[in-house]
Amino acid sequence: MPNELLTMGQKRTAIERGLSQYLKGIALERVLSYWEQEYGDKPSFVLNRFLSEVCNTDELRFYRKDMLRQVLFEIAEVEKQVLLQVKPQVKQEALVSAQLSDAFMQFVGCVVKAVAQTDFTDFDQDVKVRLTDLGYAVVEHVAIHESDFISDLPIVSYSQVITTMYEVYCEFYGPTKADFVFARAKEQIKQQFMDVDLHQLI
Repeated sequence: MPNELLTMGQKRTAIERGLSQYLKGIALERVLSYWEQEYGDKPSFVLNRFLSEVCNTDELRFYRKDMLRQVLFEIAEVEKQVLLQVKPQVKQEALVSAQLSDAFMQFVGCVVKAVAQTDFTDFDQDVKVRLTDLGYAVVEHVAIHESDFISDLPIVSYSQVITTMYEVYCEFYGPTKADFVFARAKEQIKQQFMDVDLHQLI
């Protein structure tokens, strides 16, 4: 993840957490001040050099790799929290368009029509299981092409749902047939919804 996500204060907090089990009190403060002066505006990959410089005793040198691992873990945790705060804005900025939802529904419908009736229950279930594994809350009691299922999905998830359906379709019928079915569905949507940006679906 790009280090620019974090302010210097956030990075300092993460480094402090990562080093706190190895350094205490004044020693920790000195190391953090040194990081701020010399490395505060530099990317994460210089952390190794920073730790090489501050690990100036045999004991610290022995723990240097663990220290680096811990600091990188703490930075990743702070980045995760920052990203979670940014996501709601992304959702608001996403094109909230009835046309996009209709186009998505049509696309899913085109693919479902190309699933053999005898396979549909398994196909439907496989798609739902994968979406659940990806962290989406799915409506279990309705089929993936029904409006109740689709209306519960956030617009930003549409392309992920189509990718998941493609993966499952490949497993059922092979990539050649999957490519044909999805290309045909894409063509239909393109003709029917000319104003929709297909990149938000595929």
